Amino acid sequence: FTNTGFFNIRLRREFVFLFDSFDPTNTESLELPSGTSYANNVVIARYFSDQRKKFSYNLSTRSGGYFNGSRINFEGSFGYRLQPYGVISMDFAVNSIRLPEPYASADLVLFGPKFDLTFTKNVFWTTFFQYNSQISNLNINSRLQWRFKPVSDLFIVYTDNYFASSFEHGELISVGQPKYRSLVLKLTYWLNL
Repeated sequence: FTNTGFFNIRLRREFVFLFDSFDPTNTESLELPSGTSYANNVVIARYFSDQRKKFSYNLSTRSGGYFNGSRINFEGSFGYRLQPYGVISMDFAVNSIRLPEPYASADLVLFGPKFDLTFTKNVFWTTFFQYNSQISNLNINSRLQWRFKPVSDLFIVYTDNYFASSFEHGELISVGQPKYRSLVLKLTYWLNL
């Protein structure tokens, strides 16, 4: 579009051959047998708004056949740019997988806010949270970056993963025990030899 927005739609024919048995829902249910093949038609549509605006977004869908059933996917991202301090955004993905009996069906949700802040032209801080219903995981990742020379950076990264014990009606009820926690220091330095 003249405002730099973008829309795309296409029809895709997909073919999948399973060399190993596979559960598309990852719910430890009955797996599709190895040696089977699946041909499906899928409609894919995407829209990106004018990325020059302070508020921008993109939305997409990928819907149609999925192995021996169907899937409706809807995902996107909303972002607000706070000049010159950074960007606040929210990513999300929803998948509704429907497989015939005796295979499992599932509704999968993934969403996460992200904060990308600029303190100076050399110091940046990025933090994102992500909830994944497929593996019942809540992830926190925070990274502080200091660019002390061109192409030379010091990163301090903190990551925390939790079992999400209970999530109902779009609201996190409780968070379980930590799965994984780390604090990482990374240094990159450009050697011009």
